[in-house]
Amino acid sequence: MTSERTDLPETPAFRAGLVALVGRTNAGKSTLLNRLVGQKVSIVTPKPQTTRHPVHGVVHLPGAQVVFVDTPGFFQTHRSRLVDTLHQRAREALSDVDVVVHLADATRPPGPEDEMVMDALEGAGRPRVLALGKCDVPRPHREAWRRHAGLYQLVLDVSGATGAGADELVRLLASRLPASDPLYPVEDVTNATRDFRIAEAIREQVYLQAGDEVPYRTMVVVDRVEVMPATATTPERLGIDATILASEDRYQRMLIGRGGARVKQLREFSRRELQRVLGRKVALSLDIRVDGNMEERG
Repeated sequence: MTSERTDLPETPAFRAGLVALVGRTNAGKSTLLNRLVGQKVSIVTPKPQTTRHPVHGVVHLPGAQVVFVDTPGFFQTHRSRLVDTLHQRAREALSDVDVVVHLADATRPPGPEDEMVMDALEGAGRPRVLALGKCDVPRPHREAWRRHAGLYQLVLDVSGATGAGADELVRLLASRLPASDPLYPVEDVTNATRDFRIAEAIREQVYLQAGDEVPYRTMVVVDRVEVMPATATTPERLGIDATILASEDRYQRMLIGRGGARVKQLREFSRRELQRVLGRKVALSLDIRVDGNMEERG
């Protein structure tokens, strides 16, 4: 007859859960997410609401797994179907997470867009953390943000650019997650598919290379992805055909450029970024088309 020992120490439970990153547009959420994960999983541009769809970034720890959800930023502008859709996506992302991190840009004072964020947090009913971002630069409005500390369970300073405070943020969040099996395999760092990452990398370059000439409604569709075998003169490459969709003829002309100069530039910068993101040689073909139904497509 055997008996169970009751004096053995308990094995700490593995913890895993979802943590939403929310904030006003251009607060630095995607930059922070990439820093936390340790590689680029979300594109970063100066354009408002660059993030269109919630993207997961997975941080693996010895006893926990923190799954960050990057959300569209709250942006006060004229009403449009796209802006309303992005705000709705951000609010919906809060409904199924374990903790919410409000990333505030302390280089700017709290404003109407931040009030939109706080209203959304109030309705979410989830534990809240206030992360005061950009701690690597002067932040004249840090104390103004500190006055809101009573609305949060935790306040700390972070920098997506340098990584300051990132490890502490992950550790504190992990301790607040429920006991759970991992949500993702250990080799996964994002839920984004290959085609989604390809489209996003190209869209990022559209915004970075075209500046303010083209509105942020621009979309990218991946038409073909195919391995191109090595030849006597070229290594194996990933052949990608993609289409950039513009909302109007004039934006199509801007993206093509005089004599095709702009689209050639976009193709080259996108190809280089794709090679960095995918870790392999890429042959890229880009087409520019007009789609008048982009508001509906989101």
